Amino acid sequence: MLKSVLVLLGETPSSISARQYAFRLARETGAELTGLSGIDLAFIEAPKAVPIGGTAYKVRREKELKKQADTARNRLHGLFADECKAQSVPFGWLSFEGDPMPALYLAIETRDLVVTGHDTAYYGNVRENLPEMLAKLVMTSPRPTILCADELSKGNDILVAYDGSLPSMRAVQIFALLGMATDRRVHVTSIEAGQELAVRKACGAAAYLESHGFRVETDPIASSAAPAEVIRAEVADRKIATIVMGAYGHRGWREFLFGSTTRRLTEAPPCALFIYH
Repeated sequence: MLKSVLVLLGETPSSISARQYAFRLARETGAELTGLSGIDLAFIEAPKAVPIGGTAYKVRREKELKKQADTARNRLHGLFADECKAQSVPFGWLSFEGDPMPALYLAIETRDLVVTGHDTAYYGNVRENLPEMLAKLVMTSPRPTILCADELSKGNDILVAYDGSLPSMRAVQIFALLGMATDRRVHVTSIEAGQELAVRKACGAAAYLESHGFRVETDPIASSAAPAEVIRAEVADRKIATIVMGAYGHRGWREFLFGSTTRRLTEAPPCALFIYH
């Protein structure tokens, strides 16, 4: 069962969605929330090519980004505390300054789940759709990660995107064992070139989830279209709140499940993504 959630704090729309998602989880499960913010010095101070005479500008830029990140950290600390108190949610607070990955791994060690916006980062006003920190987190974390979209879905159902791979099997198992959404309807979709294979894979995942008390509908799809686009269409048609899927990479941190499918979804999520490698 879900007992503790690490929330990566930020000020982007998706970071705000992540806090809202975490608050909902806390209300439903009684889980304790811990907010994490800080200053990513590894990014801010990373060597960068500068033109002749550009060193002074680089120093000023680093100083500016550090100041922005520190100001955001302090502001988020107070905001998160106020929001948790207003919602009567038990909470804690962690902060770091340096390379975020060691801080993340240390925080994750004693928590069940990470919730973050898809563009949450800790280096001032620099924005990326999927910062390298989050891509590394999805690939290497021993805990599942929920990446939130800019806005939370108004729906309530769960979509399991299942391809029968080991990462997708692990994702389905850890999702079931956390007991996060046993009161919601779950749709299992498998996207294959042939209908028979799609049916077999969808039914296998559905049987496992049903054994854990979930209400499941199968939605096998025979299609040669890009899986990411098929999944987006399913999310829109069924008003999905969360997609459950596996993730893996063997050709660098941007290669994931279905080849580029997870990358496409994480950079512009159609809803919250529950990802486990």
